[in-house]
Amino acid sequence: MSFWVKDKSFYQKMAAIAIPLALQNLINVGVSLLDTVMLGQLGEVAMSGSSLGNQIGFIYQIMNLGLTAGAGVLTSQYWGRKDSASIRKVMSMAYKISMTLAAIFTVLALTIPDTLMSFYTKEPEVIAAGAEYLRIIAFTYLVSGFTMTSMSILRTVGTVKITLYMYITSFFVNVFFNYCFIFGNFGFPRMGIAGAAIATLIARIVECVIIVVYVFRIDKKICFQVKDLFQKIDGEIFRIYLRYGAPVLCNEMLWSIGSTMLSVIMGHMGSNFVAANSICQVVFQCTSVINQGVGQAAGVMAGNTIGEGKYKRARNQSLTLFVVSIAFGLLSSLVMFAIRGPVIDFYKVTEETRVIAYSIMDMMCILVVFQAISSINMFGTLRGGGDSKYVLFFDVTSMWFFSVPLGWLAGLVFDWPVWLVYLCLRSGDIFKSVGCIFRILSGKWIKDVTRSDEEKKAAQAEEAEQV
Repeated sequence: MSFWVKDKSFYQKMAAIAIPLALQNLINVGVSLLDTVMLGQLGEVAMSGSSLGNQIGFIYQIMNLGLTAGAGVLTSQYWGRKDSASIRKVMSMAYKISMTLAAIFTVLALTIPDTLMSFYTKEPEVIAAGAEYLRIIAFTYLVSGFTMTSMSILRTVGTVKITLYMYITSFFVNVFFNYCFIFGNFGFPRMGIAGAAIATLIARIVECVIIVVYVFRIDKKICFQVKDLFQKIDGEIFRIYLRYGAPVLCNEMLWSIGSTMLSVIMGHMGSNFVAANSICQVVFQCTSVINQGVGQAAGVMAGNTIGEGKYKRARNQSLTLFVVSIAFGLLSSLVMFAIRGPVIDFYKVTEETRVIAYSIMDMMCILVVFQAISSINMFGTLRGGGDSKYVLFFDVTSMWFFSVPLGWLAGLVFDWPVWLVYLCLRSGDIFKSVGCIFRILSGKWIKDVTRSDEEKKAAQAEEAEQV
């Protein structure tokens, strides 16, 4: 078994998927960066309020990503078999579940924003700012749900450029209206944190319009039509989804709740810690966009290759991506270390916040290596290959047996130094990276979810003959 794929088409396909996705992620980070910088001009309260207010949407997004990632396990393998009809059935089902989930979160955010914010922090000023932000941002959930579901499934069939164009447009829309509504420029009212929420809402609507036009008018691969939205959920498709996709949804739900607990811990450590973490997260996301892009590409390629019935090739590809993940993790660490100073010093924050940010960033330079390994291998290869139950076990265990309890003890009980608190909060990444290493090497992660046992044996025999 070779650790290195020599077929150039493998790298060309990986680059064709990963680069647009990495640029897309970078644009998203750019929006977050500008939001943080602009709101940072208003002080730590506004920055912390928007950061914690976004946690509700973050939970929804993670759950929706779990839903679409679970559906993507099916659609990527169906695309390997060129079965567009089944992809449309999965897509229709995913839209129905996503919209229902979005409606629930929208109602909660509109009716009890103060209660939701008080879960994260006890500072009245931050609660008030976050609730103001949340009442507006709640209207983005429905449109974002449709957009995210569409993008995730389009990605599994190799359609990634439209999302890049969409995010470029959204970036400029968001920046323009941030400038207008936060500070009251060009005759617009000065609205502060509420202005940032309005700008985000406008940008999300623009994204949804673009993706709707593409899905229903331009796409020629899936050929999804309006009537497909109203078709009944296919029983067989739903059963396959429950077996292989539901663990992904469950995974993201439990992980998002755990992530919320981490935000609660940080919120109770004070607005300075929250503001410092917001700054550091932008740098972290900026330097790890390529890891995310390669991870998403790994999932698509694993699913497509398995769907084609080429199991040995899928395993060879996974070993190559394992080596690649280590290389990209080390590269991200070096870049993060190089830019951490200029980025932190750019923000108008207190000296205490600045010191905390430097301490967090130094630890991030180490943890990003483990994050790259788990992102590319566990959430890319293993999940794309249908091994969703294994990913569920390790992701949930790492969050609830490592990050949450250790972070709570370190930050709120023992009052340890900032760098050690952050190490405890992110210790799950180390555990996950170790877990995915052994699974990749075993080869037991390959799960063909679209074939019967007889079809799998036939595919294996055919591949053996070709070799």
